[in-house]
Amino acid sequence: MSLILALDTSAKPVSCALADGEKVIAEFYANTGLTHSQTLMPMIENLLNVAGKSVSQLNAIAVNVGPGSFTGVRIGVSAAKGIAFTHQIPCVPVSTLESMAEKTSVFSDAVICCLMDARCHQVYTALFEKDASGNL
Repeated sequence: MSLILALDTSAKPVSCALADGEKVIAEFYANTGLTHSQTLMPMIENLLNVAGKSVSQLNAIAVNVGPGSFTGVRIGVSAAKGIAFTHQIPCVPVSTLESMAEKTSVFSDAVICCLMDARCHQVYTALFEKDASGNL
C-alpha cells in the first residue's frame, strides 16, 4: 500500500486528496475566498481524520508546483515540504498543467490542450499527447 497526500494550491480554489495507489480514498475542495494559508492545514488535518489515517502513515506528498498563483504555489510547496521534512517522507513536485492532462483519463490516443487562467487576459497552456494506452 502506497499512501499519497496530494495538494493543489496553484489557483483560487484549494484542494487535497489522499490516494492509495490508483484509488482516491478521500478528497477535499474549497473555493471560499479565504487564503490558502488559512484553509490548507485544517483541510489536510480533516482529510486525514475522515480517512482514518495519520501523517506518519504517508509514503509521499505530491504538490502542484505551477504554473499558477505565485503565492498559492509557495503556500502549497511550503506546507508539503514542511510535512515531508518533519516526517522524513518524499515530497514530489507535479506540474499543474500535467496533472490536469492526466485527469482526462477517458481520452486515449489524443492531443490534450490544458489552459489555466493566468490573469491579466493571459493563460498558461501546454499540449500533451496520450497514446492508445492512455499514457501521457
